[in-house]
Amino acid sequence: MKFKLTISFIFGLVGLLIFTFFAALIAVIDYRVTSKLEGVLWTVPAKIYSRPLELAEGVNINSNNLIKELKMLSYKVERDPDSPGEFNFSQNTLNIFLRGYLDQKPGLFRVTFDDSKINNIKNQLGLSEDLIKLEPTVIGGMYPVHMEDRVLLNWPEVPQKLLETILAVEDQNFFNHYGVSLKSISRAFLKNIQAGEVEQGGSTITQQLAKSLFFSSEQTIRRKVMEAIASLLIEFHYSKEEILLAYINDVFLAQSGRRAIHGFGMGAQHFFGTSVNNLSIDQIALLVGMLKGPSLYNPERNPNNATKRRNLVLSILNKSNKISDSEFEDLRLRELGITPPNYRAEIKYPAFHDIVRLELQKNFADKDLRTKGLSIETNLDPVLQNSLENSLAKTKDQLIKKYGDKLNDLEGAAIAVDISNGEIKAAAGSTKPNSYGFNRAINAIRPIGSLVKPFIYLTALNNYDEYNLSTILDDSKLSLVSGGKVWEPDNFDKKFHGQVPLHVALWQSYNIASARLGIELGFEAVQGMFSDLGIEKEVPVYPSIFIGSFELSPLEAIQAYQTIAGDGFYTPLRSIRQIKDTKGEIELSYPYSIEQRIRPEPIALIKFAMQQSFVRGTARGYSKKQIDLWNAGGKTGTSDDQRDSWFVGFAGDILVLVWLGFDDNRQTPLTGRTGAFQVWKNFIDEIKPVTAPSTSLPRIQYVWTDLEDGLKSGEKCKNSLLVPFIKGTEPTLVPESRKRCSGRGKISESSVIDKLKQIFEGGQS
Repeated sequence: MKFKLTISFIFGLVGLLIFTFFAALIAVIDYRVTSKLEGVLWTVPAKIYSRPLELAEGVNINSNNLIKELKMLSYKVERDPDSPGEFNFSQNTLNIFLRGYLDQKPGLFRVTFDDSKINNIKNQLGLSEDLIKLEPTVIGGMYPVHMEDRVLLNWPEVPQKLLETILAVEDQNFFNHYGVSLKSISRAFLKNIQAGEVEQGGSTITQQLAKSLFFSSEQTIRRKVMEAIASLLIEFHYSKEEILLAYINDVFLAQSGRRAIHGFGMGAQHFFGTSVNNLSIDQIALLVGMLKGPSLYNPERNPNNATKRRNLVLSILNKSNKISDSEFEDLRLRELGITPPNYRAEIKYPAFHDIVRLELQKNFADKDLRTKGLSIETNLDPVLQNSLENSLAKTKDQLIKKYGDKLNDLEGAAIAVDISNGEIKAAAGSTKPNSYGFNRAINAIRPIGSLVKPFIYLTALNNYDEYNLSTILDDSKLSLVSGGKVWEPDNFDKKFHGQVPLHVALWQSYNIASARLGIELGFEAVQGMFSDLGIEKEVPVYPSIFIGSFELSPLEAIQAYQTIAGDGFYTPLRSIRQIKDTKGEIELSYPYSIEQRIRPEPIALIKFAMQQSFVRGTARGYSKKQIDLWNAGGKTGTSDDQRDSWFVGFAGDILVLVWLGFDDNRQTPLTGRTGAFQVWKNFIDEIKPVTAPSTSLPRIQYVWTDLEDGLKSGEKCKNSLLVPFIKGTEPTLVPESRKRCSGRGKISESSVIDKLKQIFEGGQS
């Protein structure tokens, strides 16, 4: 059977092929449209935030640090704050117009201070408020490969004025077309000719969305045809509101380092430091105007272009009767008012971010962190973080001036922790704070030197039937065999000090006395104390660990000291407070937990000895009045051959640990005092901690003792010191030579109460 090829048959066949091709093409495009728009439209990175600063009546706060944080959040100083993001501080009164954050509504508030204490808080109606909350700063994120950053908005969160501006500028006929509008193309062409510039685009919002989601930016007829088909299919499947919301969340606005800023929610945060609901008309006009050319109209790089484009958008709103003539004149004269971005890189504080990441990995898969849009609220205090980083860099510069270029490669790490709850407030892993890579705060495992000694001495003091602060230790020459070799430890000053009271040996950091004490206590007892302090590593069975050959990272070391600073209560260190999903619901919280592992009385004794490090030991430099106000204490540490310089100290409500050294473990000219302690001083002097209330324990009494023999002395005796003891362990013997100067000594309040009890109890028996 033969087919006769006719012209009509050929045309029919070609028509069928064309129809089949376009049907297949439409089917493919339709599948792409529905699968993407009905699936997970965007991979949204987890956002990591600092803690929101809470101001509450009765709370102590350093007003200078408060002002620093406001400036970091890009709040502007104005005589009479009347817009979100403005404040004024004078005569112990803060007037601030909050931008709003979560349940904290924006508005004007007055906060009055009595020295460093918040006296009261009132809103703009004069009503008292218990608490107000400043928004946190964004410190980083967990980004997908494409590095797109966005804050997803739901339809109720989109301000009406944003919708009106987008439609007026981008697609006035949006609700009356089916994805492609020849009328819009013609009108835009004529208006642009009349204006002499690109005032409006011809593509509909649906076309722009299709181009952004499915197609490249190539200007070809093929791409335009496919874009038009996709636009018609989007309109067929989805409502106008759904299309407009997708557009609002998807548009590209700027590039910030490796991060691509998408959507008006993220745009509001990036350029104005606030949510989209707080934007004024001129700010919305700026963001909408940028759609035409994100680079050309970027207000940071091209402020003049951005201003002209914003004013053009405002004129469109004026012509559309969205704003009046007077409003237009006022708005077009305003400054752009953009705030400096919180960060331009992937993360702002790399060392702290690493600690957060380690905590997150215990509960979340990496993919979830990079795609589910989690909101991670951390414990980071941005003022403390900046001060810690600055102190490391500043101290390094000072040390280079003192010791020369041999310290150019000096590295360091530091961590600051809230004593009361174990919150990690700041962390630095390098003397170059924004450097990536090796994070010494968590990965530098180094011998801790004399930082180990308070752990050894606390082991003894915890056994208070046998040891107290005046127990005499032997600091004479020690020689023993360890690991098949003779081990003879030296003191830093290369001297022997004979018989010394326990507390003196600690704040003078005598190695030999400490080694003898550790050997006397035994490895098992020391291991038990290490475990109670939160040190998970096994104690090696060699005596040099008693003077500092024990290795820890800064994070591990400060965990142990947290237990000491916290009066014997172990609190796991935490960098995260809570994690919320995209709906604002709590996905996971990191609650405060506490466990008493050591009695407070032995802790009080070890803290007294650590305080003496500031008064007369290796951390001298502060007045006794300042030490008492801060209730400060600390310990220097220097490893063998001065390869590591350590210092840990508590002041007010903050505990800070610092390490300095070289990555290749070569010698430094630094001790704990001349190196790490200087970082600590620079940091504490800058942040000025709040006053810490001193606590008294009923079982502790103070007795004047001699600094050489540890026996009872008196206030008027030379070389005497008022030392705490657990009742029943205090020295009672007064040498004949001190009986005259000792008199009755200083009787503590607790001793008087005890004697009165004895009198009354005796009368009743």
